[in-house]
Amino acid sequence: MKKRTTLNEIAYHKIKEKIMKGDFIEENYTSQNQLVEELEMSRTPIVAALQRLQNEGFVKVISNQGIAIQELSIKEINDFFDARIAIETFSIRNTIDMLKENDFSTLYEMVNEQKQCCENDDFFSFVQLDADFHYYLLEVEGNSLFLQTMSTISERLFYNSTCFLKKKQNMMKFIQEHIDILEALKQKNHHLAVHELEEHIRGGKIHLF
Repeated sequence: MKKRTTLNEIAYHKIKEKIMKGDFIEENYTSQNQLVEELEMSRTPIVAALQRLQNEGFVKVISNQGIAIQELSIKEINDFFDARIAIETFSIRNTIDMLKENDFSTLYEMVNEQKQCCENDDFFSFVQLDADFHYYLLEVEGNSLFLQTMSTISERLFYNSTCFLKKKQNMMKFIQEHIDILEALKQKNHHLAVHELEEHIRGGKIHLF
């Protein structure tokens, strides 16, 4: 039997998507009344969704004041990127000998889609594709704990990354770095692949500060 999607679940995903799209970047703030109006939903599922998002660190509900969108602290950003480097560089050492031609086709297609996003100034989709690119490489290796951890990290970094990537030169830099990683993987050059990947991740961290 297919699990029924509850209103609480719908509200949760809609609010999270608005956060990750950067809808609240200007003021870094929203309110229950604003969300009720924008989502055309009742207050009850929105309150439940906000509580869940607060538990996950996306928002802070302030009594009688509203909802503050939580940006990551410098320490949190450092911790997340250090975890990414540890997980992704470890994984790619195994992945490099597992990649097939169809994997490269999929990954290059993601890069081409990123180029299209860059041309269209579609920052949200670009960041999604960036996360998909890295997640795909982990999927090939297949460590379920790595995949779960990476999914959590990507969601928490998404909001900050969308702000940073609202510059075309940054988007183009990421695209070229993805191509460099793929070229090293095609050559089965373990040292170069790890180097290109680590430099790419470190560069992303530097630009968030």
